[in-house]
Amino acid sequence: MSMPALPRFGMGTAAIGNLYRAVGDDAALATVAAALAAGIGYFDTAPHYGFGLAERRLGAALAAHDPAGGARVSTKVGRRLVPCAAGGTRHGFVDADPFEPVFDYSAEGIRASFGDSLARLRRARVDLLFAHDLGRLTHGDDHPRHLAAFLDGGHGAMLELQRSGAVGGIGIGVNEIAVCDEVLDHIDLDVILLAGRYTLLDRSAARLLDRCVERGVRVIIGGPYNSGILAADPEAVDPAALHYDYAAPDAAIVARTRALAAACRAVGVALPAAALHFPLRHPAVACVVAGLVGIDQVAAMVARIATPVPGPAWAALDPSAPAQRPEETMNQLILLHPDDNVMICVAPIAAGDVLPIGGGTVPAREGITVGHKLARVPLSPGDKVIKYGAPIGSMTAAAATGEWVHMHNMKSDYIASHTRATVTETRA
Repeated sequence: MSMPALPRFGMGTAAIGNLYRAVGDDAALATVAAALAAGIGYFDTAPHYGFGLAERRLGAALAAHDPAGGARVSTKVGRRLVPCAAGGTRHGFVDADPFEPVFDYSAEGIRASFGDSLARLRRARVDLLFAHDLGRLTHGDDHPRHLAAFLDGGHGAMLELQRSGAVGGIGIGVNEIAVCDEVLDHIDLDVILLAGRYTLLDRSAARLLDRCVERGVRVIIGGPYNSGILAADPEAVDPAALHYDYAAPDAAIVARTRALAAACRAVGVALPAAALHFPLRHPAVACVVAGLVGIDQVAAMVARIATPVPGPAWAALDPSAPAQRPEETMNQLILLHPDDNVMICVAPIAAGDVLPIGGGTVPAREGITVGHKLARVPLSPGDKVIKYGAPIGSMTAAAATGEWVHMHNMKSDYIASHTRATVTETRA
């Protein structure tokens, strides 16, 4: 089963698992229904979110509003849920389901957790499966034991699920950078879901993202608002009253948030819109997932998605950052591998749109839909088309920089060998 294509934005479901505050079933289901109606068709969840509550609510909502199963869903493994007394606040979740999470990254634990998740989600498969919360900051001295359990057993079980067709892509879902590097030192991953580490307030994952580009690992950035502090304008809501990285922010973080908001206002962009779009500036990032609860938050996210962030805004928000090539800052295009001679459309392009590509800018000659390729450099008949650092075909006609590369000007004479294994072997 191949890694599924990812939309630019998705909905996180921790909030409908009662993170920080209790949410009723009706409000949770209405949130998912509103997201689907607005075109947000990717939902990330986990057994940990409300100890089964978020998965259960998401499953009920999708059964009612997406009976054909068109929405993409990801969930996580690494915790088993064991029965316990309900009530109160546990691990940040209020009045959640009567289970206690227990870490288990063994093959048996992965299979059992995944089966339980499918039952709660009312689905036969999921598009992405992540090993959840590996890392020393989470596990302390138990980190080596849990990592060994995953590498020696759990990862193999995830591969078996992928080969069976029950899972599309596999990876890890964490908020620690070091464990991502540690895992990549041992195994290949299709995708990493990294929460809170590549945002306007925390850009510490930049080097890891560069490595992911080199390895062909797609990245989903969760927590673009850093637990909420970037989700509101400081003139409307005091940042000190919000969460940063799941806790109360200190004075330095509050001051930085206010400074970022002032820089946004100076260029006519709201802070939450800039925060939502920021992670997509890096070519490794395929998707940004934000937690939502309530139809008002869905509407706000849709408005932010539609808000263009001009180039000068990024310079104002990050004046100390090294200059990037124009094509790396473009929201409509991504570069999957430094050696590629094509770029991938990740947001609709209209004829006449100015595209930063190939070290300059060119106007789009025609409308191009998501998922299609554009020439990064001029291509001639016979030139190999390079994607993910490997050949996928050859040109049958010339294509200028920025021109659509598709079935009418290329042939897929390499497509039979264009697999994840082949690309990995090519780089070995």
